[in-house]
Amino acid sequence: MGAERGLLIVNADDWGYDEPTTRAIADCHRAGGLTSTTAMMFMTGTEEAASLAAKHPQLGIGLHLNLFEEYTADSVPTSTRDRQRVLVDRFQHGRLRRWIYDPRIRRQVDLVVADQWERFLELYGRPPTHVDGHHHSHMAANVLLSRSLPRGTAVRNALSDTHRRSRVTDLLRAKRQRLVLSRFRSTAYFFSIETVWPGLEGPPPEEKLGLSRRSSVEVMVHPAFPNEYGPLQSRGWVEALRRLPTGTFANI
Repeated sequence: MGAERGLLIVNADDWGYDEPTTRAIADCHRAGGLTSTTAMMFMTGTEEAASLAAKHPQLGIGLHLNLFEEYTADSVPTSTRDRQRVLVDRFQHGRLRRWIYDPRIRRQVDLVVADQWERFLELYGRPPTHVDGHHHSHMAANVLLSRSLPRGTAVRNALSDTHRRSRVTDLLRAKRQRLVLSRFRSTAYFFSIETVWPGLEGPPPEEKLGLSRRSSVEVMVHPAFPNEYGPLQSRGWVEALRRLPTGTFANI
């Protein structure tokens, strides 16, 4: 379950997606604007990102599972690339498929998750601090129930700031959250930076960041987005983080 003590994790998605994305994340971390990131496997920037990680020992690095975008690295084994491509084709078409467990693709998901988990171990020499997903693919029922995702792993929670469009959606989200917390560790709250800091200008509001004084909070950021890169290195944002109990998923 989420940590009982105060903790703020500012996590940048897409480490290793490509060189510019990785450099943007590293810049913001050095400035004090984020504490954690999640690495993509089998992408053009994957190996460079793993090498760069040694220069940032305080940066928590997890695994950014990818079932939504085809691998872009040239050196990916054909069998590895082909089985992930099958899932990309499936998950890109229809949000409903994220909700429903499909036993027909159980083995395929297990293999793709294992491919990415094992590649992370090869490159970083240790397990990831946590797991989340490209386009939140880690929240698909087949992924949450995959045998390749070890029980007790820290996993990103469902968004706390998502608009509820119907009672059915609300109930499904609640059920999925219970599933997450029954198998994995997670934060009590998970927000996008747009919700935490609307407009990304002026002093960051205390409302949601302040929850981290007594509970565990993750804020998702994307430094490669031009509208986030500057604000994440700004004096106001960095000073706001310094006043709070920041850390990584290793602290849960």
